[in-house]
Amino acid sequence: MRYNISRVLGAMVGIPVAIIAWMVSIFGFDLSFIVDGVIGLGGFVLSYFPTQRLTSRKYLNEIGLTRREYRYVRSQLNQAQSKIRLILKSFINIRSIKDFRQVNDIYRISRSIYMSVRQRPGMFFKVEGFFYSHIDNALNLVDSYTRLTKMPRKSPEEKQKLEQTRITLDEVKRTLVADLKQLNEDDYERLDVEMELNKIEQQRRKKL
Repeated sequence: MRYNISRVLGAMVGIPVAIIAWMVSIFGFDLSFIVDGVIGLGGFVLSYFPTQRLTSRKYLNEIGLTRREYRYVRSQLNQAQSKIRLILKSFINIRSIKDFRQVNDIYRISRSIYMSVRQRPGMFFKVEGFFYSHIDNALNLVDSYTRLTKMPRKSPEEKQKLEQTRITLDEVKRTLVADLKQLNEDDYERLDVEMELNKIEQQRRKKL
């Protein structure tokens, strides 16, 4: 992500400054090796953090988030990524094509939401419910359903519960689809505007 570029730039400035400060301390002052190291480290810190903050501020302004909000979104993204990977691992327990399609749909939609927010962190607050509950609900149901369906000698009651769980998974998928639509709502509105402008431009050219 672009925010990480600010860390790279900070390191590109901080490391040379640290080396220069360390060498000046060694050759210019009669100090101990430990003090020389502390001076070099101090040079890195004093140059890295201002550079990183200045270069990241522009990106944060573009996405409309404070530094604290961005870090919070990043933590939520990391948690969601782990849960999506667990959904992917559940494929090893699938025993039917129908279940594969259902779980695969849930996985693909969840990953699409995750990737969209990862690329545009400012969109996080449009789909908070996905990160707070929907992905957890999907993971818990998928894990339980795929694990129990492969168990042998299921009773009629157990089969009925699994069928109800499968129906619930369809409802979960519809919830995820709604999240994805809400996430892409602005893009489709902009697309409508662009198409309308293009239509007007084509009509104007025909009149010329």
